[in-house]
Amino acid sequence: MSARRMASGAGLILASLLAAVPASANENVPGADAGNCTTSLIGTPLTIPEYPAATQKKLDEDIEIARFALRIAPDREESHFWLGRRLGYAGRVCEAIVVFSDGLKAFPDSYKLRRYRARHLARARAFDAALADYRDALALMEGKPDSFEPDGLPNAIGLTIGTYRSNIVYYHAQTSFATGDYPTVVAGMAKALELAPDFARNDMRVPTAYWTYLAYRKMGEHEKARAAINAIEPGLELIENFTYYQAVQIMQGRLDPADIEDVRDSTIKFAIAMDRRFAGDEAGAKALLTEIVRENPQGHWPAEAELAHRFQRL
Repeated sequence: MSARRMASGAGLILASLLAAVPASANENVPGADAGNCTTSLIGTPLTIPEYPAATQKKLDEDIEIARFALRIAPDREESHFWLGRRLGYAGRVCEAIVVFSDGLKAFPDSYKLRRYRARHLARARAFDAALADYRDALALMEGKPDSFEPDGLPNAIGLTIGTYRSNIVYYHAQTSFATGDYPTVVAGMAKALELAPDFARNDMRVPTAYWTYLAYRKMGEHEKARAAINAIEPGLELIENFTYYQAVQIMQGRLDPADIEDVRDSTIKFAIAMDRRFAGDEAGAKALLTEIVRENPQGHWPAEAELAHRFQRL
Protein backbone atom coordinates (compact mmCIF):
# COMPACT_ATOMS: atom_id res chain seq x y z
CA MET A 1 0.00 0.00 0.00
CA SER A 2 1.35 3.43 -0.86
CA ALA A 3 2.06 6.09 1.76
CA ARG A 4 -0.56 8.27 0.09
CA ARG A 5 -3.21 5.58 0.43
CA MET A 6 -2.29 4.93 4.07
CA ALA A 7 -2.64 8.62 4.87
CA SER A 8 -5.90 9.06 2.96
CA GLY A 9 -7.77 6.62 5.20
CA ALA A 10 -7.71 8.96 8.18
CA GLY A 11 -10.70 11.05 7.18
CA LEU A 12 -12.82 7.99 6.46
CA ILE A 13 -11.89 6.45 9.78
CA LEU A 14 -12.84 9.53 11.74
CA ALA A 15 -16.04 10.06 9.78
CA SER A 16 -17.38 6.52 9.65
CA LEU A 17 -15.82 4.70 12.57
CA LEU A 18 -14.88 6.98 15.46
CA ALA A 19 -16.62 10.08 16.72
CA ALA A 20 -13.73 12.54 16.91
CA VAL A 21 -13.45 14.52 20.13
CA PRO A 22 -11.31 17.54 20.98
CA ALA A 23 -7.73 16.53 21.70
CA SER A 24 -7.96 18.15 25.12
CA ALA A 25 -10.86 15.98 26.27
CA ASN A 26 -8.69 13.26 27.78
CA GLU A 27 -5.63 15.15 28.95
CA ASN A 28 -6.58 15.09 32.64
CA VAL A 29 -6.46 11.32 33.05
CA PRO A 30 -4.96 10.81 36.54
CA GLY A 31 -1.63 9.10 36.87
CA ALA A 32 -1.36 5.99 39.00
CA ASP A 33 -5.10 6.16 39.70
CA ALA A 34 -6.00 6.00 36.00
CA GLY A 35 -6.56 2.26 36.12
CA ASN A 36 -6.37 -0.83 38.25
CA CYS A 37 -2.97 -2.48 38.41
CA THR A 38 -3.57 -4.46 41.60
CA THR A 39 -6.87 -6.32 41.07
CA SER A 40 -8.41 -7.95 38.00
CA LEU A 41 -12.02 -7.41 36.93
CA ILE A 42 -12.92 -10.65 38.69
CA GLY A 43 -11.18 -9.71 41.92
CA THR A 44 -7.96 -11.73 41.63
CA PRO A 45 -4.68 -10.06 42.65
CA LEU A 46 -2.36 -8.67 39.98
CA THR A 47 1.40 -8.55 40.40
CA ILE A 48 4.43 -7.48 38.43
CA PRO A 49 5.72 -10.56 36.56
CA GLU A 50 8.82 -12.36 37.79
CA TYR A 51 11.32 -12.68 34.95
CA PRO A 52 14.48 -14.76 34.64
CA ALA A 53 17.47 -12.93 36.12
CA ALA A 54 19.02 -12.07 32.75
CA THR A 55 15.72 -10.75 31.40
CA GLN A 56 15.09 -8.68 34.53
CA LYS A 57 18.59 -7.23 34.34
CA LYS A 58 18.01 -6.16 30.74
CA LEU A 59 14.61 -4.65 31.56
CA ASP A 60 16.06 -2.69 34.50
CA GLU A 61 18.99 -1.45 32.42
CA ASP A 62 16.66 -0.30 29.64
CA ILE A 63 14.53 1.60 32.15
CA GLU A 64 17.56 3.33 33.65
CA ILE A 65 18.85 4.31 30.21
CA ALA A 66 15.40 5.70 29.37
CA ARG A 67 15.31 7.64 32.66
CA PHE A 68 18.70 9.14 31.88
CA ALA A 69 17.57 10.08 28.37
CA LEU A 70 14.53 11.82 29.80
CA ARG A 71 16.63 13.73 32.33
CA ILE A 72 19.02 15.07 29.71
CA ALA A 73 16.49 15.55 26.91
CA PRO A 74 13.04 16.29 28.39
CA ASP A 75 12.28 18.43 25.34
CA ARG A 76 12.22 15.36 23.10
CA GLU A 77 8.87 13.60 22.71
CA GLU A 78 10.49 10.19 22.38
CA SER A 79 12.28 10.58 25.71
CA HIS A 80 8.89 10.46 27.40
CA PHE A 81 7.32 7.65 25.42
CA TRP A 82 10.36 5.39 25.58
CA LEU A 83 10.51 5.55 29.35
CA GLY A 84 6.82 4.77 29.55
CA ARG A 85 7.13 1.89 27.10
CA ARG A 86 10.15 0.43 28.92
CA LEU A 87 8.21 0.49 32.19
CA GLY A 88 5.32 -1.21 30.43
CA TYR A 89 7.54 -4.00 29.09
CA ALA A 90 8.59 -4.66 32.70
CA GLY A 91 4.95 -4.93 33.78
CA ARG A 92 4.94 -1.58 35.61
CA VAL A 93 1.81 -0.43 33.82
CA CYS A 94 0.50 2.26 36.13
CA GLU A 95 3.97 3.81 36.44
CA ALA A 96 4.03 3.93 32.65
CA ILE A 97 0.68 5.75 32.59
CA VAL A 98 2.12 8.42 34.89
CA VAL A 99 5.07 8.92 32.54
CA PHE A 100 2.84 9.24 29.47
CA SER A 101 0.53 11.66 31.29
CA ASP A 102 3.50 13.79 32.37
CA GLY A 103 4.77 13.73 28.81
CA LEU A 104 1.43 15.02 27.55
CA LYS A 105 1.83 18.07 29.76
CA ALA A 106 4.92 18.95 27.74
CA PHE A 107 3.52 17.66 24.40
CA PRO A 108 -0.26 18.11 24.57
CA ASP A 109 -0.66 17.49 20.83
CA SER A 110 1.27 14.21 20.80
CA TYR A 111 -0.71 11.44 19.16
CA LYS A 112 2.18 9.08 19.94
CA LEU A 113 1.97 9.62 23.70
CA ARG A 114 -1.81 9.21 23.54
CA ARG A 115 -1.46 6.00 21.55
CA TYR A 116 0.92 4.51 24.13
CA ARG A 117 -1.05 5.76 27.12
CA ALA A 118 -4.22 4.29 25.64
CA ARG A 119 -2.62 0.87 25.33
CA HIS A 120 -1.52 0.96 28.96
CA LEU A 121 -4.87 2.31 30.15
CA ALA A 122 -6.48 -0.72 28.52
CA ARG A 123 -3.99 -2.96 30.32
CA ALA A 124 -5.04 -1.18 33.52
CA ARG A 125 -8.71 -1.87 32.67
CA ALA A 126 -9.54 1.84 32.20
CA PHE A 127 -11.25 1.05 28.92
CA ASP A 128 -13.27 4.22 28.44
CA ALA A 129 -10.21 6.39 29.06
CA ALA A 130 -8.21 4.24 26.66
CA LEU A 131 -10.82 4.57 23.93
CA ALA A 132 -10.87 8.34 24.41
CA ASP A 133 -7.09 8.49 24.04
CA TYR A 134 -7.25 6.48 20.82
CA ARG A 135 -9.92 8.80 19.42
CA ASP A 136 -7.84 11.83 20.40
CA ALA A 137 -4.76 10.32 18.79
CA LEU A 138 -6.59 9.80 15.49
CA ALA A 139 -7.94 13.33 15.59
CA LEU A 140 -4.42 14.67 16.12
CA MET A 141 -3.15 12.59 13.19
CA GLU A 142 -5.74 14.00 10.80
CA GLY A 143 -3.97 15.42 7.76
CA LYS A 144 -0.58 14.07 8.81
CA PRO A 145 1.35 11.32 7.02
CA ASP A 146 1.54 7.95 8.69
CA SER A 147 4.86 6.51 9.88
CA PHE A 148 6.17 3.21 11.19
CA GLU A 149 6.03 2.77 14.92
CA PRO A 150 9.42 1.87 16.44
CA ASP A 151 9.61 -1.59 17.97
CA GLY A 152 10.83 -1.95 21.52
CA LEU A 153 10.65 -5.73 21.24
CA PRO A 154 11.74 -6.44 17.65
CA ASN A 155 10.59 -9.49 15.72
CA ALA A 156 12.99 -12.20 14.56
CA ILE A 157 14.07 -10.31 11.44
CA GLY A 158 14.16 -6.89 13.09
CA LEU A 159 11.58 -5.43 10.69
CA THR A 160 9.02 -2.97 11.99
CA ILE A 161 5.62 -3.80 10.49
CA GLY A 162 3.14 -1.58 12.32
CA THR A 163 2.32 2.05 11.59
CA TYR A 164 0.92 4.51 14.11
CA ARG A 165 -2.40 4.93 12.33
CA SER A 166 -3.01 1.24 11.70
CA ASN A 167 -2.04 0.37 15.29
CA ILE A 168 -4.26 3.06 16.78
CA VAL A 169 -7.25 1.89 14.76
CA TYR A 170 -6.52 -1.77 15.54
CA TYR A 171 -6.15 -1.28 19.29
CA HIS A 172 -9.19 0.98 19.47
CA ALA A 173 -11.17 -1.83 17.87
CA GLN A 174 -9.66 -4.46 20.14
CA THR A 175 -10.36 -2.41 23.27
CA SER A 176 -13.98 -1.96 22.13
CA PHE A 177 -14.39 -5.72 22.70
CA ALA A 178 -14.02 -5.05 26.43
CA THR A 179 -16.92 -2.58 26.42
CA GLY A 180 -19.18 -4.85 24.38
CA ASP A 181 -19.15 -2.56 21.34
CA TYR A 182 -18.88 -5.38 18.83
CA PRO A 183 -19.91 -3.41 15.71
CA THR A 184 -16.95 -1.10 16.34
CA VAL A 185 -14.69 -4.13 16.70
CA VAL A 186 -15.75 -5.34 13.26
CA ALA A 187 -15.52 -1.95 11.57
CA GLY A 188 -12.22 -1.08 13.23
CA MET A 189 -10.56 -4.36 12.32
CA ALA A 190 -11.55 -3.85 8.68
CA LYS A 191 -10.06 -0.33 8.74
CA ALA A 192 -6.87 -1.51 10.42
CA LEU A 193 -6.40 -4.12 7.70
CA GLU A 194 -7.01 -1.49 5.02
CA LEU A 195 -4.31 0.71 6.56
CA ALA A 196 -1.68 -2.01 6.93
CA PRO A 197 1.36 -1.71 4.64
CA ASP A 198 1.34 -4.23 1.82
CA PHE A 199 4.34 -6.25 3.01
CA ALA A 200 2.73 -6.73 6.45
CA ARG A 201 -0.80 -7.38 5.24
CA ASN A 202 -0.78 -11.08 6.09
CA ASP A 203 0.39 -10.29 9.60
CA MET A 204 -2.55 -7.91 10.03
CA ARG A 205 -5.03 -10.30 8.43
CA VAL A 206 -4.57 -12.88 11.18
CA PRO A 207 -5.36 -10.88 14.35
CA THR A 208 -8.07 -8.85 12.61
CA ALA A 209 -9.77 -12.10 11.56
CA TYR A 210 -9.46 -13.38 15.15
CA TRP A 211 -11.23 -10.39 16.68
CA THR A 212 -13.71 -10.03 13.83
CA TYR A 213 -14.75 -13.66 14.29
CA LEU A 214 -15.25 -13.19 18.03
CA ALA A 215 -17.22 -9.97 17.55
CA TYR A 216 -19.53 -11.46 14.91
CA ARG A 217 -20.13 -14.52 17.10
CA LYS A 218 -21.01 -12.25 20.02
CA MET A 219 -23.46 -10.43 17.73
CA GLY A 220 -25.04 -13.69 16.60
CA GLU A 221 -23.79 -13.21 13.03
CA HIS A 222 -22.44 -16.74 12.77
CA GLU A 223 -22.17 -16.97 8.97
CA LYS A 224 -20.22 -13.71 8.81
CA ALA A 225 -17.99 -14.95 11.62
CA ARG A 226 -17.25 -18.17 9.78
CA ALA A 227 -16.53 -16.30 6.54
CA ALA A 228 -14.11 -13.97 8.33
CA ILE A 229 -12.14 -16.78 9.92
CA ASN A 230 -12.17 -19.08 6.89
CA ALA A 231 -10.65 -16.34 4.74
CA ILE A 232 -7.32 -17.11 6.42
CA GLU A 233 -5.72 -19.81 4.30
CA PRO A 234 -3.32 -22.58 5.34
CA GLY A 235 0.40 -22.04 4.87
CA LEU A 236 0.27 -18.28 5.34
CA GLU A 237 3.70 -16.63 5.34
CA LEU A 238 4.12 -14.36 8.36
CA ILE A 239 6.75 -12.12 9.90
CA GLU A 240 5.21 -12.35 13.37
CA ASN A 241 1.72 -13.08 14.80
CA PHE A 242 2.37 -16.83 14.71
CA THR A 243 0.40 -17.38 17.92
CA TYR A 244 -2.64 -15.59 16.52
CA TYR A 245 -2.33 -17.80 13.44
CA GLN A 246 -2.48 -20.94 15.58
CA ALA A 247 -5.51 -19.55 17.41
CA VAL A 248 -7.24 -18.81 14.11
CA GLN A 249 -6.59 -22.34 12.88
CA ILE A 250 -8.14 -23.69 16.09
CA MET A 251 -11.21 -21.53 15.45
CA GLN A 252 -11.34 -22.93 11.92
CA GLY A 253 -11.13 -26.50 13.18
CA ARG A 254 -7.96 -27.06 11.17
CA LEU A 255 -5.72 -27.38 14.19
CA ASP A 256 -6.19 -29.51 17.29
CA PRO A 257 -5.08 -27.72 20.47
CA ALA A 258 -3.45 -30.98 21.54
CA ASP A 259 -0.99 -30.57 18.67
CA ILE A 260 0.26 -27.19 19.89
CA GLU A 261 3.43 -27.20 21.95
CA ASP A 262 2.58 -24.11 24.03
CA VAL A 263 -1.17 -24.33 24.46
CA ARG A 264 -0.82 -22.25 27.63
CA ASP A 265 -0.57 -19.06 25.57
CA SER A 266 -3.44 -16.77 26.56
CA THR A 267 -4.38 -15.83 22.99
CA ILE A 268 -4.84 -19.50 22.11
CA LYS A 269 -6.60 -20.39 25.35
CA PHE A 270 -8.98 -17.45 24.97
CA ALA A 271 -9.94 -18.70 21.49
CA ILE A 272 -10.62 -22.16 22.93
CA ALA A 273 -12.62 -20.73 25.84
CA MET A 274 -14.76 -18.58 23.55
CA ASP A 275 -15.49 -21.51 21.23
CA ARG A 276 -16.63 -23.42 24.31
CA ARG A 277 -18.99 -20.58 25.07
CA PHE A 278 -20.31 -20.46 21.52
CA ALA A 279 -20.87 -24.25 21.66
CA GLY A 280 -22.97 -23.84 24.82
CA ASP A 281 -20.37 -25.18 27.26
CA GLU A 282 -20.74 -22.38 29.78
CA ALA A 283 -19.08 -24.26 32.63
CA GLY A 284 -16.07 -25.19 30.51
CA ALA A 285 -15.76 -21.65 29.18
CA LYS A 286 -15.94 -20.13 32.65
CA ALA A 287 -13.34 -22.53 34.00
CA LEU A 288 -10.86 -21.83 31.20
CA LEU A 289 -11.40 -18.07 31.21
CA THR A 290 -10.81 -18.02 34.96
CA GLU A 291 -7.69 -20.14 34.53
CA ILE A 292 -6.32 -17.68 31.96
CA VAL A 293 -6.74 -14.78 34.38
CA ARG A 294 -5.36 -16.58 37.41
CA GLU A 295 -2.26 -17.99 35.73
CA ASN A 296 -1.11 -14.59 34.42
CA PRO A 297 0.48 -12.27 37.01
CA GLN A 298 -1.16 -9.29 35.29
CA GLY A 299 -4.37 -11.06 34.41
CA HIS A 300 -5.86 -11.04 30.92
CA TRP A 301 -8.33 -8.27 30.30
CA PRO A 302 -10.27 -9.89 27.41
CA ALA A 303 -10.96 -12.95 29.57
CA GLU A 304 -11.78 -10.74 32.54
CA ALA A 305 -14.18 -8.64 30.48
CA GLU A 306 -15.92 -11.76 29.17
CA LEU A 307 -16.27 -13.14 32.68
CA ALA A 308 -17.52 -9.82 34.03
CA HIS A 309 -20.05 -9.37 31.24
CA ARG A 310 -21.33 -12.93 31.11
CA PHE A 311 -20.91 -14.39 34.53
CA GLN A 312 -20.74 -11.28 36.73
CA ARG A 313 -18.79 -11.93 39.94
CA LEU A 314 -17.33 -15.39 40.50
